[in-house]
Amino acid sequence: MPTRLERIFIRPEAELALVTLLAVITLLLIWARFRVFQTKNPASIKASLIYDPVVAIHLLMAFYCFYASDYSKVFPILVPLILYLCAISLFIWSIKTTTRLKFALSTTPEKIITHGAFRFTRHPFYTSYILTWTASCLAYSSTILWTTLIYLIGFYVYSAKQEEGAILKGPEKQSYKLYQQQVGMFLPRISSWLKSHSAD
Repeated sequence: MPTRLERIFIRPEAELALVTLLAVITLLLIWARFRVFQTKNPASIKASLIYDPVVAIHLLMAFYCFYASDYSKVFPILVPLILYLCAISLFIWSIKTTTRLKFALSTTPEKIITHGAFRFTRHPFYTSYILTWTASCLAYSSTILWTTLIYLIGFYVYSAKQEEGAILKGPEKQSYKLYQQQVGMFLPRISSWLKSHSAD
């Protein structure tokens, strides 16, 4: 009779693929947290004292749900698998677009970036995070996951508004207002994107 550890590795391929992608995402987040999103801003550091533990709780709970085979009976595994893949792709694309973004709640806005991943959403990093946390919630049956998702989405909305508010007080105000009209905060504005391409 297989041991509990052995039973993990003989699980269905879809489940193993799901937890493998989650592990990749976790490693990417840890790497980016210390290599990309560095800041000395007191507000950012203070916010991270709550944000980082909530993210850790979400990730640990997702891994525990895999271990306990506590899967959602509402959504097929294919749905979170696709969302994880989209999240990883968008995150890496965003990193390649720029590796010098400030961490959330920065009071020093960077130069406006409108190419690459930023051509489709004004905050592609936040979008990739939301896709990840949503995928975990759809994959696993856990109130803790849903609770952390709600908090994290609220955090991203607040952070995005703070960052944009700072930009709108700077010299790039007019350019950013136009950018806001053309590109959604977290989701692409398909109609605007199609209109801009039909004009090319």
